[in-house]
Amino acid sequence: MAEKQPENKDLKNEGKQEKGKDQKDNKKGAKGKKKEEVDELSPEDLKLKTDLELLVLRVQDSSAEIQLSAIDALRKEIRSATSSMTSVPKPLKFLRPHYATLVTFYDTLLQSSTPKTHLSDILSILALTMGKEGERESLKYRLSGTKEPIGEWGHEYVRNLAGEVGQEFDARGEANVDDLVKIVDEIVPFCMQHNAEHEAVDLLLEVEQLEKIIQYTDENNYSRVCLYLVNCSSYVAEPTDSLILRICATIYKRVNQFPDAMRMAIKLNDAELIKEIFFGSQNIPEGQMIQKQLAFLLARQKIFHVIKPDDVEDETLKNILSNAQLSENFLALARDLDIVEAKTPEDIYKSHLDQRAGTGSSAAVDSARANLASTFVNAFINQGFGQDKLMTEEGNKWLYKNKDYGMMSASASLGMILQWDVDSGLSQIDKFLYPNEEWVKAGALLGVGIITCGVQSPVDPALAVLAEYIDHKNNNVRIGA
Repeated sequence: MAEKQPENKDLKNEGKQEKGKDQKDNKKGAKGKKKEEVDELSPEDLKLKTDLELLVLRVQDSSAEIQLSAIDALRKEIRSATSSMTSVPKPLKFLRPHYATLVTFYDTLLQSSTPKTHLSDILSILALTMGKEGERESLKYRLSGTKEPIGEWGHEYVRNLAGEVGQEFDARGEANVDDLVKIVDEIVPFCMQHNAEHEAVDLLLEVEQLEKIIQYTDENNYSRVCLYLVNCSSYVAEPTDSLILRICATIYKRVNQFPDAMRMAIKLNDAELIKEIFFGSQNIPEGQMIQKQLAFLLARQKIFHVIKPDDVEDETLKNILSNAQLSENFLALARDLDIVEAKTPEDIYKSHLDQRAGTGSSAAVDSARANLASTFVNAFINQGFGQDKLMTEEGNKWLYKNKDYGMMSASASLGMILQWDVDSGLSQIDKFLYPNEEWVKAGALLGVGIITCGVQSPVDPALAVLAEYIDHKNNNVRIGA
């Protein structure tokens, strides 16, 4: 054991020597980091870096000609790299250490001199990656530059500039913003031409110039513009939301999309706009078919007071606007879908699948609550179909399985089953208006209102029936009427 101790000391000494070597290597690595970065550059990149550094020196030359020549050379190098940016272009990367130098030299140049305005363009694009956050340097130098086409520097530059314009607009408040509006008028067409409609809309919303989007919208981009605008309207305050919907209605009318324009008018609840869209659709090809679609939209929302059936001459339009054929159309759709057959509450309950049900008795126990639930379920699952297996088949049998409000609900449920079928529906429910049982009568009166709900008729049979019971001595009958 005593002989092995010197070996352990040697190992410790070797470890110390290795640590010392590592520390020296780290120091060498830190010192040689810049050298390694230079060594990593390819010959082409190294040449580009050297050329750019030389151009930076020439920009600071005392001769205006040399300055302009160097600035033009820088412009060509940067523009070729920023036309399609997927990462930071190499010219911008290599010019990063010289940005402060160029800014300092820029401040020494004479105001409005040719070299200064040309150098403003260079600094505006360099500020895209080198400017201080919140300083809006890219916009600052753009405003003092040569005002060359904004799209020459690529989409990323335009996007950055749009963001800075919005910030500057908020910062100025009520001050003069004419110079910003000029830039907006350049950015918006560029965005619209390059499938960036949402960016154009966002910018116009920020600078409160949203009406300008109309002139840049056509048949190729209206759907994207309006879809984005309609979604934006849900997140802005009044009156901006109404303004957005009106702009969408205007765009839709320009491209002859009258049904979509009508949706905007209905959202705005603007009677004059609804009339303008409805009657304006006559002047386009297939105007008659479009008007039918608009009539269905209005009838579905029960907007009878704006365009009345008497305002149109076409009998088909009159029937659509008054919902006179609503029941017929509903049943035709049900036949096409093969869902005409009446359903029972058991089809919904599926109690035979309930494992908790006892096996001792197969007979279902009637109760007031269960019957009331079945009445409502039966009414909803057979709504508008004109037939069911409780009220239209069993009739009085099911009615008298209930009491008080249950009877009222049962007789009223017949109105939901026969909904929209004014002609035959009223004749079927009429028999429930004459029993001595006031609960049944009250429910039948309520059913009359449900049958005729949303259906316009020049005769107005519901009013003729219900008017007799408005002053009835029984409170429940009065409420039903």
